[in-house]
Amino acid sequence: MHGYYETEHITKFVWLVTLFSSMGMFMDGYVLTIFSAATALPTGLKYVFEPTSLEWGLMGAAPLIGMLLGAATFGNIADRIGRRKMYIYDLSATALFLLLTAFSTNWLEFFLLQLGAGIGIGADYPISSSIQAEFSPTKRRGMLLVLNIFMWTIGSIVFLLVSIPLYFVGNVAWKLMYGTAAIIPLIVVAARNTIPESPWWLKLKEKKKEFEKSVSIIATSVGVLPSRLAESIKLEKGKSSFRELFSKRFLKLTLFSSLAWFAYDVASYGVWTFTPSIFISTGSSYVGSIIADLLEEVPVFIGFALCVTLVERVGRKPLEEYGFLLAGISLLTFAAYAHFTKETPFAIAFIGFALMHVFHNLGPTNLTYTYPAEAYPTRLRATAHGFATSFSRIGGILGIVAFPVLLNSLSLSAALVMFAAFEFLGFAVTVLWAPETKKKALF
Repeated sequence: MHGYYETEHITKFVWLVTLFSSMGMFMDGYVLTIFSAATALPTGLKYVFEPTSLEWGLMGAAPLIGMLLGAATFGNIADRIGRRKMYIYDLSATALFLLLTAFSTNWLEFFLLQLGAGIGIGADYPISSSIQAEFSPTKRRGMLLVLNIFMWTIGSIVFLLVSIPLYFVGNVAWKLMYGTAAIIPLIVVAARNTIPESPWWLKLKEKKKEFEKSVSIIATSVGVLPSRLAESIKLEKGKSSFRELFSKRFLKLTLFSSLAWFAYDVASYGVWTFTPSIFISTGSSYVGSIIADLLEEVPVFIGFALCVTLVERVGRKPLEEYGFLLAGISLLTFAAYAHFTKETPFAIAFIGFALMHVFHNLGPTNLTYTYPAEAYPTRLRATAHGFATSFSRIGGILGIVAFPVLLNSLSLSAALVMFAAFEFLGFAVTVLWAPETKKKALF
């Protein structure tokens, strides 16, 4: 009989872990897409709050600022006190803040409430990724982590579909958009209660009784001997501290995992957040821009399908390298076109972003999330993932705040050149410092 972590078979239990863990990513995609759509509404956020360009950027960046705070803080806490407690309850606060967002009366209230929602979503990144990695078979771990982060896209698509009928509601449309988001986390909290604490963390903390109970639950669900499962969990001892991330042993890995994700988020969040508004600027209607935004998910699916197919065959590093490089080239090409023409046709804008999405989802969209969960030891896994997530949100904030400023003060081409530069930064740090984690056991 093969051991649990050595098998290539994915059991029902592992699929449930994947589904429940991925719901934090679903919420991230759903919530951040609300701002994108609600901003483009004729009677939406810009109409109601009349923000300046800076205030508009800060409103869009608020969940990311919250995620920055939540990921770093709760990632380290998850390494210290366990994954399961926060895994069950971290999205409860998110639900409350999303509901209250619908009742905000000015841009500052909106900003603060979205900040609170972001803290809960940010906390979920390191916790869910650690749970996912520690329950996944080694030979399928990369694929399952890719499926996990891809739920961000599913959340975005679900919201875009919800937003089309809400458009016809009128002035309260944006309120209902945020209200619908508050329902989902409560369902997730109930579902996650069925998942046991990670046996990796329990063994690390020498909680023998809880470890045996967790191993027994998992072994029964997957049809292996508890003793065989327990023996397969081999890990190193040590502290769970931020300082350790910058030790000589982990410094290059920390620089890579943080800078690559940071570079990706600058371009990704900057372009994605304002795509509907850009489509409208080319002459599209609101509904037309939302439909076009939905169609932009087709290249996302193409890139994702390639990544899922190749991640366990080719490996993580080559896919991330090619993804960054080709995305940068596509953005530079789009920037050159926008610079030498007075107006950017809708078709050109659509194609330019579509190519970026294909190459992003071939590599960095999925693998910047995957790397910290696989490359660090159990004692640092959530801490490292939380730090990398937090640092990446700085990139997202930069992209969201800088894009409207560059668009209004300079040009679309200037913004695209800036984003392309960050793509090449991501490519460079991947080439220099990225390890290959394909089929390597956790430790």
